[in-house]
Amino acid sequence: MKHQVSKDIVVAALLTDTAGRVLIVQPAHKEGWIFPGGYVEVGESPSAALRREVTAELGLEVRSTPRLLSVDYRGLPEEYVMFIFDAGTITDAEAAAIVLPPSLVAHRFVTVDEASVLLRPNSARRLLPTLEARKQTGIAYLEHQQPF
Repeated sequence: MKHQVSKDIVVAALLTDTAGRVLIVQPAHKEGWIFPGGYVEVGESPSAALRREVTAELGLEVRSTPRLLSVDYRGLPEEYVMFIFDAGTITDAEAAAIVLPPSLVAHRFVTVDEASVLLRPNSARRLLPTLEARKQTGIAYLEHQQPF
């Protein structure tokens, strides 16, 4: 049975490797690279959706309670809210065990500089505020990928 998704709530995972590089994925259905994640299902919490999406897209389990790093309100014409969670640092063994579904064609661990070039523009603008929030104890609130 296919679950109904909420097209106005999206989650994404900030995952890094032991060298501090960011994990990005390349979807089959659009150009560019993005963070792992997807839509929240109706009746599902954003943190539960994050866990489901990381498992579905990477074959990994989020080991600890994911910490919310940033919230981005994206206005019209697409209007949605994106929650980006800290899904932790994965080991070399976990990185080697990543298995992608057919909806993703590739994954890479990249430096911040590489990510800012490879990521789709919306995702690239979210990266630095989200990484900064990871260093702090606060949450980055963004509107249209810009700090508020």
